[in-house]
Amino acid sequence: MDIKEIILETHLIDDLKTFYADILELDIAAGNDNSIVIKAGATNIKFIESGNKKNNPFYHFAFNIPENQFSEAKEWISSKVQLIKLNGEDEFDFKSWNAHSIYFYDTTGNIIELIARHNLKNKSDKKFSGKSLLNISEVGFPVKDVEKFYTKLKQSFNLPVFSGDLKSFTAAGDENGLFIIVPEGRKWFPDCPEAKIHPAEVFINFISESILDYQGYRIISSKTQQPENKT
Repeated sequence: MDIKEIILETHLIDDLKTFYADILELDIAAGNDNSIVIKAGATNIKFIESGNKKNNPFYHFAFNIPENQFSEAKEWISSKVQLIKLNGEDEFDFKSWNAHSIYFYDTTGNIIELIARHNLKNKSDKKFSGKSLLNISEVGFPVKDVEKFYTKLKQSFNLPVFSGDLKSFTAAGDENGLFIIVPEGRKWFPDCPEAKIHPAEVFINFISESILDYQGYRIISSKTQQPENKT
């Protein structure tokens, strides 16, 4: 699954514009007083002004990085922001996923992850920079019932379970794109605030075309074009 665009709410457009341009070194593709569009590798991130400034929406999402550049990525970002720690550790080895991650906040409290997935063939020899953020590979979905939400995803898009128990945590999709589904109120890993439901819209490319509206979330899938079978 490829995540092509995510549309999220914020109450601080200007602060986010500064963070993503200056700290993450990403291009601001478009914007106005009420929204910005950030180009993050193969994915666009659009933030729009929240109608409720007291709501303070925040989200979790992850960037894939070249699988061989985890150390370089950590050095690069830790000179700019403070990494989120758990039990004194600020990097995490997910052995069952064959991946390493680090986490940090942007200026409005969004929980950002940089993840090196060693099963992916995306090795790079270029110096690590904002251009090394390849795509959004995870979007978090806090919900009232994990299994019910996954059932809707399965019915709409035929997304497979990648990991999880359909109760306290489920990742649906594949290593290019995952929906991280958790119960509302569960603390985000590694040591972050409790997950809350905030409106989000996500555009994906996958094997089917469909639209799912669920608890403030809207997911739109376009069918991935298969290469021609030439004989």
